[in-house]
Formats: sequence, structure tokens, C-alpha cells
Amino acid sequence: MSSATNKNTSLKFKRVDVSFIYGYVNYNLYKSMEQPKDESNGFDKMWLPTYNLNHTTDGYYVQDLMKDKSIKIIGRSSPNGLNAKLSAHVLRKRYSQISPKDTNGGPGALTIKISIESPSKGTLDSKTVYDIMNLVPKTSTLPQEELSKIEGLEYLDKSEISGRVARYSPAFRLFCNLLFENQKCWNELYFPPHEDCFEQCKSRCERFSSFYDQTSQTDPQIPYIFVEGFMPKEDFHKGFVDKNCDSSMYTKEIGCILERWMKAEHSNELNLDYYSKYGDNDEMIDKEKGVFINRFRDRKVITLFSSVATLLLKSEYDYGVFLSGVEPPLLTTNSLSRYLQFSRAWVHNVLWLNKQLDKLINEIDEQKTIGRMLPSKNKLNALKVMVVKSMTSPIFYMYDSVWGQEIPTKKVSRNVKKLEEDTIKKLNLINELISDKIGVLQLSELHKSLN
Repeated sequence: MSSATNKNTSLKFKRVDVSFIYGYVNYNLYKSMEQPKDESNGFDKMWLPTYNLNHTTDGYYVQDLMKDKSIKIIGRSSPNGLNAKLSAHVLRKRYSQISPKDTNGGPGALTIKISIESPSKGTLDSKTVYDIMNLVPKTSTLPQEELSKIEGLEYLDKSEISGRVARYSPAFRLFCNLLFENQKCWNELYFPPHEDCFEQCKSRCERFSSFYDQTSQTDPQIPYIFVEGFMPKEDFHKGFVDKNCDSSMYTKEIGCILERWMKAEHSNELNLDYYSKYGDNDEMIDKEKGVFINRFRDRKVITLFSSVATLLLKSEYDYGVFLSGVEPPLLTTNSLSRYLQFSRAWVHNVLWLNKQLDKLINEIDEQKTIGRMLPSKNKLNALKVMVVKSMTSPIFYMYDSVWGQEIPTKKVSRNVKKLEEDTIKKLNLINELISDKIGVLQLSELHKSLN
């Protein structure tokens, strides 16, 4: 792509990495409802018993599912295609060393990362970022024809579930294929279990409500997007590092990326007054300078947040090595990436639990006898275990000490906490409702027996 100046594309990059972070749950529903002899109930190690990843047989594990796969992105500004590399990894409960697809269940996150490098003497612009981000819709109302496409993954069309998810966006189809092929009995879409799935699960996977509506014609889940842009050294220093730096020329482009606007041309419509009126905790714009506020303490890595996307800006500058030959900006990227993955796993898990309670309340409302209430009571008890085990991941307190107070107080984190609190209130109300309804049914049956 040419590096020629464009009034809508001031940002220039030598490389762009865009990650789509999806959440999911994979509870072992069979173990949650009935506990065979000599077996755990499936929740003993469900959440985060350890801080360290990949060091023990316990806790969470990061597994690569695809590494630097050559693909081509076809988008609005790249009808001939952009050569890219695709990688994917999953953050999940550590699987059995004997059976890689085995897991006790729990929340997880799958990250799809697409990387594009500029030609040797050229640069990429923000249109490239839009072409990659447009692999998923901005909202559930965007027509499929407006989305970008991926070439080079045609072999996935032969997978067991490809036909069932063909109506969704390229990124969501990839998410479903990768997760289905690498998780044992993933039940959020209620696909038939894998051939090696234990027999009991085949008749019990639908004990809980599917998270996704299979009749929907739009993506059931919009991922969180993490954009990492490597700017030419001169541009980065002039705009963000030098003593008299001025990044105001980039403000509108940055705003469009953070808010997931679908076209670079929309940048001229960005209203900076809107961002300048955010509260102190969520302040995004420096009111005097009219530029987005860096949310990290190192000016060598510019960190910018919104509720739907995070943008990291770096340069080609040689920072020198730090730990084990790793440059400091890479440590920043890895820490933030993991933080976002755990955040997505957390919110998806709470949403899943909330949906199960919604279905359960409808079941309870229909029950007319004590005998029919007992299965609902058993299901509620299983959900209680899930709620308690998944509340407040310790990983957030650990990252709090690393990042300071800025990230944990962001609105997105506060909303998750509120959702979690509301879910607990709903669970307690349902628990009281079951007790009250059982009491009423007992009185009714006693009244009938006396007359």
C-alpha cells in the first residue's frame, strides 16, 4: 500500500496486529448434575486456583491452535487482497496430559490474531486496520456483504460444523471451527459431541440452555478487538515521544478505531466534545490538547482504551533487551493481552450464568407439582456452584498491582462487576421463589388431602 498522504489516514504503520478476543464456557454439564462414585463434581478446579500459567498441572493454560498461517484479507480498500499471517491460541482450564481435549470445564477465551507487514519501502495506513477489523460486524445489523473476507482457510469449510455457521462473519466462523475442533464436547452451540465424548454426556448436554440462538442470522458474539500498530520511528517520536510532540493530527483516526467505526472516511465526523465530557474515571480526551490520553506509564507504548477496542501504538525504535532478551514493549503487550483475555472470559461466563437463570425462572413458573420442582432445584444448586466458583478472578487483583488503578476502574470492568452482582441477586430471588413455591404446593396438597 502506498505511503502517500491522505487527509483521512494520517496514521502510518510498518506493521499492524489485530486480535479478536472471544469468550466461551465449556462446563462439564454431566458432572455438574450427577456425581458418579469416585469422581469430582467437575468444579473443583474450574476457575483460577493459581496465578502462574503453564507451570503446573492446575490452573489455566495457553495453547496455540494455529501459528503464522498465510492468508489473504479482501476488504473495501484492498480488493486485490492483503497478504497476512494468522495465529490463534486458547486460554482455558489446563487439559489432561493424557487426553489433550479433556477439561473439567469453565470459562475460557480464544484469540484470533492477524498480522500484516508493510512493503519494505512503504507503510500501511488506518484503512488496513479497518479492513482487518471488518472481518466482524460493528453491530448485529451490518449486512454480510459489508464485511471483509479471508482467503486461505478453505479447508475449514470441510469441517463438521462449517455448514451450520456459514451465515456468520468470517472471524466468528473461524472461532467456532477452532474451538469445536480443540475442545471436548463444547456445548454452547449444542453441536453433537465428539465421537470420543463419554456416552453419558450425549444425553445430558442440553441440561442447560444454549448460549447462542441457532436461528439468528447475525453473529451471536462480537469479540473484543485489540489493535497493535508499529509506527515508523520518526512519526512515533514526533507525535508521541519528543518534548514538543503533537499527536492531535491522529486524534480522529484513533477515535474511529477505538469506537469501531467501519470506514476511515468517517473520521471527519468524530465529535471530540463527546469524549471530553466523560467523567474523571473514564476520561479519554485531554480537554486542552484535544488528544487521547495514554493509559500506561511508559511513553514508549501508547495504550488507549474503549469498551469495544484497545489500541497500542509503538515504534520501530530499538529499546534494548530486558528480561531473557525480550524488549519491554513486548512485555507490555503480553500483559495487556492476557488481561483482556481474562476479562472476556469473565464477562462471557457471567452472561452465560445469567442466561441459565433466565431459562430456569421460566421452567419454575411452569411447574405445578412438588415432584416437578425438584429438577429445577437441582439445576439451581449446580448454578450456585458455578456462580461461587467463578466470582472475582484472582488474576484481576494480580494485574491491579501491575497496572495501577487506571485499568480496573474503567467502565467496562465496572459493568462486569455490576452484572455479576445482579446475577447473584437474581439467583437469590430464584432460590427464594423455589422455596416459596414448594411451600405453597405443599399446603395445596395438604389442603386437598384434608378435603
